[in-house]
Amino acid sequence: MPTAFRRLAGSCLALLVALGGPALAQTPVRVPAPVAASPLIAGTTFDPAVPTVRAVLGYDSGDWITRPSDVRRYFEALAAGSPDRMVIGEYGRTHEGRPLWWAAVGSARNIARLDQIKANARALADPRVTSPAQAQGLIADQPVLVWMAYSVHGDEISPADAAMAAAHHLLASRDPAVQAWLANTVVVVVPTQNPDGRDRFLNSFYGGFGTTPNPDALSAERDQPWPGGRYNHDLFDLNRDWFIQTQPETQGHAALVLDWQPQVMVDSHEMGTDASFFFPPEAQPLNPLIFPATLESRELIGRNTARRFDAAGVDYFNRQVYDAFYPGYGDGWPAYLGVVSMTYEQGSARGLAARRSSGEILTYRDTVRHHLIASLSTIEAASANHDRLLNNAYAFGRDGVEGGRGAFILSANPSDPGTVDRLAGLLTRSGLEVGQAGAAFTACGQSYAAGSYVVNLGQPRRRMAEVLLSKDVPLSADFLAEQERRRARGLGDQIYDVTAWSLPLMFNVPSARCASAPSIATTPAGRDLVRPAAIAGPSAAFGYLVEPGSAGLKLMVAAVRQGITLRSMEHGFTKDGRRWPSGTMVIPRAGNPADLTETLTTLAATTGARITGVADSWVSDGPGFGSSDAVLVRAPRVALAWDDPTDPSAAGAARYIVEREFGYPVTAIRTANLSSADLSAFQVLILPSGGGYADTLGEDGVTALRAWVERGGTLISLGRATRLLTAEDSKMLASRRQDAAGEEAADDEADATVIADASDYHALILAGGGPPDSVAGALLRAEVDPEHWLSVGMASSVNVLVQGGDIYSPLTRGQGTNVVRFSGPDDLVQSGQIWEQNRRQLAFKPFVMSESLGSGQLVAFTQDPTVRGYLEGLKPLLINAIFLGPAHSSPRW
Repeated sequence: MPTAFRRLAGSCLALLVALGGPALAQTPVRVPAPVAASPLIAGTTFDPAVPTVRAVLGYDSGDWITRPSDVRRYFEALAAGSPDRMVIGEYGRTHEGRPLWWAAVGSARNIARLDQIKANARALADPRVTSPAQAQGLIADQPVLVWMAYSVHGDEISPADAAMAAAHHLLASRDPAVQAWLANTVVVVVPTQNPDGRDRFLNSFYGGFGTTPNPDALSAERDQPWPGGRYNHDLFDLNRDWFIQTQPETQGHAALVLDWQPQVMVDSHEMGTDASFFFPPEAQPLNPLIFPATLESRELIGRNTARRFDAAGVDYFNRQVYDAFYPGYGDGWPAYLGVVSMTYEQGSARGLAARRSSGEILTYRDTVRHHLIASLSTIEAASANHDRLLNNAYAFGRDGVEGGRGAFILSANPSDPGTVDRLAGLLTRSGLEVGQAGAAFTACGQSYAAGSYVVNLGQPRRRMAEVLLSKDVPLSADFLAEQERRRARGLGDQIYDVTAWSLPLMFNVPSARCASAPSIATTPAGRDLVRPAAIAGPSAAFGYLVEPGSAGLKLMVAAVRQGITLRSMEHGFTKDGRRWPSGTMVIPRAGNPADLTETLTTLAATTGARITGVADSWVSDGPGFGSSDAVLVRAPRVALAWDDPTDPSAAGAARYIVEREFGYPVTAIRTANLSSADLSAFQVLILPSGGGYADTLGEDGVTALRAWVERGGTLISLGRATRLLTAEDSKMLASRRQDAAGEEAADDEADATVIADASDYHALILAGGGPPDSVAGALLRAEVDPEHWLSVGMASSVNVLVQGGDIYSPLTRGQGTNVVRFSGPDDLVQSGQIWEQNRRQLAFKPFVMSESLGSGQLVAFTQDPTVRGYLEGLKPLLINAIFLGPAHSSPRW
């Protein structure tokens, strides 16, 4: 047994014997081990007046996994002992009520003038208010702001404990070099970015812990049950949420970064147990919009960390695995603010000890130590390169203002006008200046209505505007050529995440990039995502018409929850000379509460829905309000499959959209219970994306689910869950998942194959069918069938994020309807990278299918419309399925 593991086991055993076992709810104060641990960094001496982790929590750094509340308790002890050199603040609360907080460490002089330092950092980032001479004056007396963010994934545990060790080191070290660092820098520490996920992991860890750490991969303490600790309460991956900002953890953190405007930022993670330690430079592909000086500084800091790792005998790697292409990461988004932002990854023990494939024991203390060395090395490099980093921060803003040409123009989609307001508010939350035109104007040879938004590119954060609003950010030709070479040899691609994220495409908002900015007066857009609306004609005698779109659907959901009677028009009509589209909602006064006007006034203000009062029900063209095309919308009871085999992030995103964005409650039912559950009380069941439903449900469970639909239920499958509905044994949806397109040799030719050259050889060994190659994530255009009830209120086309290799055959006439199908091969790809074979095979294939089954409805999405909560243009389709599916069923409960 290695010495480190032996000491760890003995220390934990002594603690647990003294306390009677691990705590399940709160880490107690622990009896110190008989012999104090050696310092995590050899040769350091500390001021004994600064409290140690042992003195406050009862164990040494790395000997136990610290609860989020105890991390806070330790930092409060540090701040109490050094109030002139540390301050603590909060930036929000999690869904479970835990505080989100930061701590700043610096010299007494710097901590005393933090507000001025923050103001100077913001001034330095904007060359329009700070001249070059003024910038040099600021730089001379301005510390580098170094932002150290830890443990964004709850089961990536060592960074938070390393944060405690780093803060202690900065405050207690007697090394003169450390004091020099704190004269040149202010270090802002965010120790636990995801306290809800960390506590979920620790509850699992404590519940499975025995008497000593068990390094086996199968040990209960290291085997997390669904959904694991990675995600926050809503089961979102917070490291993909930075530009969409759906979660309180990211919303607060992003606002905090904008307020402080740091120059260096580290996001500290963990990875697989067998890996060593990663820090930049990153792997290819690199986003071409990253400021060149940022890449240079990343390498400079990386070289210093490499030097420190070499001295400590710590293995590391860079330029592999972790790229810098997607801007939604914790190190991606800040880069477009001018921050030298970096990801650090440590191989994880996922507990107190782990056995690697080599047989080596990796201890938790090892992982904490490595993150500590990396943290201190980063601060050291930032201090040593003070002038360079601050000058580059100023240069970034100048590059934006002087290099920005033209503007992006964002206009309302007539089918969903509120989404452009939501997009504008979101852009301001990424630090962009967005103006709303007060009058109609012309730009790029097109006319734009008043209320359109202008994002002038001559602003300091021009690169943020480019990366979020450009239709496409291309991968380099060399990188793509290498991926094609790998595919030809049957190797996986090296694309780490999605290759498309254009916000106008995902929001289905018309946008244009103009070579010159329009000369139109604008009003700065705020951070609000909804523009409040008012009722036009609130005293009208008959009632009200509500325009379709996301805002109208949010009003619809709120209205039916409050018992308001309304109908959805399945075809367009003309009333009082105005043409109203399908999806328009009719809310009569008759049969509704006396306070209907007051209720709708409030809902219009909170949702942004556009409501018009009408004096009567007469229409001059199209279906009448009393026809069969006016479908009564009721409040269905909605169930959602939860737990294995759903992908946790997919289940979380589906629930988030329905419950948090549209305000409608769902009942989460563990998938294994669906086989025996009485679903007769539910009208809708959503199956989030995930593989293996048939195995979890079993043959009897699939039969019971089909019988529930036949009796009148609406079953909605998202993404990979559609495999269940299309499996031949399920006897539900008539579509089938396809293998890769291509010709297959006849069986009787197999033995007579002639291999003429290397190309024939590779083609032969790679033959064998199977699904199409997996797509990392590209935005593809899809066409909407306007005649189907599921598409009411939708635009004629939408953009779909396609991931993976699932492609399905279209339904034929008499089977059902391909409500939304992908465009033809020439118009298909809107943004991102897709393999040529997939492009050809996906053309004209279904994205959304609907089929009646008995008295019920099947609605299948072949890709997940809820992914990461950011496909704004697809959310109405899901809401239509939930609320109109039951309206087209005939329940026989």
